[in-house]
Amino acid sequence: MHETPSLSWDDLRVLLAVLREGSFTRAAPRLGVEQSTISRRIAALEESIGRPLFRRDRRGPIATDLGERLRVHAERVEREVHALLDVAEKHERAIEGRVRLACTEALAVQVLIPGFLPAMRAKHPRLFIDLITSDDAADLSAREADMALRFFRPTSGELTAQKVVTMKVAPIAAKTYRARRRPPRELDWILYDHGNRRTPEAEWFDTHIGATPVLRTNGYVACVEAVRAGLGVSLLAEGVCEWDRTLRVLPIDVGPLPVLELWLVAPSGLRGVPRVDAVWEGLVEHTAQIGRTLSKRVRAKPRTARS
Repeated sequence: MHETPSLSWDDLRVLLAVLREGSFTRAAPRLGVEQSTISRRIAALEESIGRPLFRRDRRGPIATDLGERLRVHAERVEREVHALLDVAEKHERAIEGRVRLACTEALAVQVLIPGFLPAMRAKHPRLFIDLITSDDAADLSAREADMALRFFRPTSGELTAQKVVTMKVAPIAAKTYRARRRPPRELDWILYDHGNRRTPEAEWFDTHIGATPVLRTNGYVACVEAVRAGLGVSLLAEGVCEWDRTLRVLPIDVGPLPVLELWLVAPSGLRGVPRVDAVWEGLVEHTAQIGRTLSKRVRAKPRTARS
């Protein structure tokens, strides 16, 4: 008699991680285990099913037809497991526990760590917030984080989103940088270009400047540091001049500038969980205060520095 293979949620989590990452090596840190553990778990799963789920190739594991067909069912199980946990967590009453917040490193350093985190610790001492910093967007549907601050509105998934700040951008350079009255196209441009996701800054640069940048980086913090070092000028949020007085807006005509929108996003099922709701409401209040402060400063102190 043929024995029905035994599958656990942990087996499916490993399978989904490899399918999504396309590599045992990249799937390992996603699950917090060693690469050898991923290999063993996939091998055991294939033995239990009795058919291969991946073809081993020098470029990495390639999913078989069966592996791809299982993805749909595994993702359905994933959604149901998350929904079950959400229902259980909504019965919590105390604001305590851990919330994983995904954001860029720049937001963590400039916005969250200086003001938001100390205020939340004082208000909710039994609430702990983990910052997951990356310029790549965390997959909230797969629960890589409980919520996220990101510079684009989600267009898919069962997510709740709220725009919290609209940021003005401007051509910004170090105060020591001299443009020498060169036309904008001949300045030393530093370009923030994420690569995996086209940024408004990169779109603007291609349309209005179109020159070869002296430096291109996929990290916003690296871009700001390059500007601080005097390497050139970059299109950055005006707020960086308030956080770093060594920077200034160059008064040059570069055409219409894009506007950055900061969105707060969370899986819809988590929105009513007390600890998640507390962080959500705290972020809405904190970012609103920052937006009002920056707007007042920009209106009160127009920059007319000479290049």
